[in-house]
Amino acid sequence: MTSESVNSQVPENCRAPNNPILRLAFKILCIVAVCRESLDHWKDTKNKEWKDHVSIMVNRFQNSNITAGLVLATATLFLSSVPPIEHLMAYNSSISYIFAMVSFGAALLSVISGSAVLVIYETSTAHKDMETLKCMPRHQVIALLLWLAYPSFCLSVATFFLFVYLYRLLLV
Repeated sequence: MTSESVNSQVPENCRAPNNPILRLAFKILCIVAVCRESLDHWKDTKNKEWKDHVSIMVNRFQNSNITAGLVLATATLFLSSVPPIEHLMAYNSSISYIFAMVSFGAALLSVISGSAVLVIYETSTAHKDMETLKCMPRHQVIALLLWLAYPSFCLSVATFFLFVYLYRLLLV
């Protein structure tokens, strides 16, 4: 089966745009949101391939939530404790608190949004609502992909700011 015949089964609103820059942005968004380069797997949400995909995504979001919880706990520890050796680990400066607060907030958002996405994904095999994906306008498809990618984005921000925070501790 050629890629053109596969694309003919995928609704127009779920295909990548023709503009090269928007096509690349769409592919990156798909990779982050659904772990695939395209939404070809949306052509039939009643088959085994869809259920396998849902299982993979549920596992991914469960692991992501665990990681976000660890980042959240680490940021909370640094925010709520006094440095053990003041001159070696001066993490009570205001810039350090800002980095830790950003990390804490992003990790918390990742856990909350990841849990919401997880609930939706877990119920998508039991409900026929996922068939409505094919009927949504493109802007709603993009909004759905952004929502699915949001926990990963928040976790990336949280991890980045936690690393910047820890790196800053090493430089002080």
